[in-house]
Amino acid sequence: MKKTAVILLSGALALSMTACGEKKPAGETLTGTGKGYGGDVTVTLTRESGTITACSIKGEKETPEIGGKALADLEQQVVAANGYDIDGVSGATMTSKGVKAAVAAALGENYTEPTPAPAQTAPPAEKVEIEGGVQLGLAYAAAHGTKCFTEAYAAVQGDVIVAAYVDEFQFVADDAGLEVVPNSDKGFGESYAEGQALASKRVVADYYSALMADHAGSTVRIDDNYDAIQTFAVGKTIAEVESVAAGEGAVDAVSGATLADTAGYLSAIVQAAKNAQETQAVEFSGSSDSLKLNVAYGAAHGDKCFTAAAALTDGDKIVLSYLDEFQFTDAGDVKGVPNSDAEFAAGYAEGKVLISKRMEADYYSALMAEHAGSTVPIDDNYDAIQAHVNGMTVAEAEALAGSENAVDAVSGATLADTANYVGVIAKAARG
Repeated sequence: MKKTAVILLSGALALSMTACGEKKPAGETLTGTGKGYGGDVTVTLTRESGTITACSIKGEKETPEIGGKALADLEQQVVAANGYDIDGVSGATMTSKGVKAAVAAALGENYTEPTPAPAQTAPPAEKVEIEGGVQLGLAYAAAHGTKCFTEAYAAVQGDVIVAAYVDEFQFVADDAGLEVVPNSDKGFGESYAEGQALASKRVVADYYSALMADHAGSTVRIDDNYDAIQTFAVGKTIAEVESVAAGEGAVDAVSGATLADTAGYLSAIVQAAKNAQETQAVEFSGSSDSLKLNVAYGAAHGDKCFTAAAALTDGDKIVLSYLDEFQFTDAGDVKGVPNSDAEFAAGYAEGKVLISKRMEADYYSALMAEHAGSTVPIDDNYDAIQAHVNGMTVAEAEALAGSENAVDAVSGATLADTANYVGVIAKAARG
């Protein structure tokens, strides 16, 4: 009996030892990547029998104090939700979206962000009956902080604003996959600080609007804000808009706008309107609601600059146009675009500054005379091209842009690339 008991006990111990030595089957490891605020976020999941038991998130390029800080919370949310149906972290919207997409990718699924409800639209612009001369002007300003600069156009009849347009330029990471300004991958881009590229906020409105939502909880897109501000200005006198801009409640006065710096944008439009009063007038008869003011960017002249062209149209007719170009030059006696002495300049290569050729017409015209023997100042060339295009249909402008003798057809213009400038105006007119 004792021998039998010993054998049974030994067997039990052996079974027990075998059981203790067995390893529990490990769960499967899944990985996926999504686009966060600063770059890719990578999620690693451990899943056992269909249940996510662990989640690790890496996002080295996320803002440390916002997106980076949210990663630990998001890891817990993924485990608790057993997937990507999570609440996310307030203030880290883009990081949260990137994590959802990464978890979906890890699970072999596609994540689509729900379409937000459309924002409340601003009321239509005030209608103005126009009979007489209409003028178009441009102004640059620092309407919003020190990291960007504002471009504002205004069309006026007398002292009444009949059309307006606002955009801004800001540097972005050159590897963000965004549509940056023309020639950023050529000579113009050689004057960027390392890792930087210049972008129009309207062109990258999806990206910039997401930043606004992340950092300020904004629910209105940047381009919708600009449109609301423009709409507010139309139909008012310059003095009326200036009065609102000078008050404390500008953002409350502009229906559909949520930007704290609304007053700054209105001031930029005011300055553009005042500048317009100094430009060539074109006769126009009709209603302001038939007019459309649009801007386009192009590479009209080589690869060291980029062109901005505005077109005020009435149907398929170009009523007025306006040209300018941006180029980097050596820092010195020239005055750069607004905020060139502030944070915006962090996007410049050392010793460089970004200028508007119109704002520095004397400087740039002297360069043209020295290097190409030009006898016509750059702004006079622009004005000659504009004067020729004004009154054309869009199709006629496009035909001129495609011709080989555009410079000969445009009286007063000597620029070899005249056809290209006409082409950018036509692009703006097409909208």
